[in-house]
Amino acid sequence: MAETRLRLRDETYEQIKQIASGDAQSVNSAMVVAIEEYIARRRRERYEAMGRKIAQRDRELLDRLAR
Repeated sequence: MAETRLRLRDETYEQIKQIASGDAQSVNSAMVVAIEEYIARRRRERYEAMGRKIAQRDRELLDRLAR
């Protein structure tokens, strides 16, 4: 398991601390969850963008074939 240091503004740290406390988890756990959700969202956005690109390409090919 990797370990890293993270510098946060005091305000950001206090917010994550409150969220963690409300969820009955540690600040570390709350940050890990947040990072994992960020990674999943970015991955999903990337796949959605690829899907849109493929759909656009296929639409252009079908338009050309229909002529």
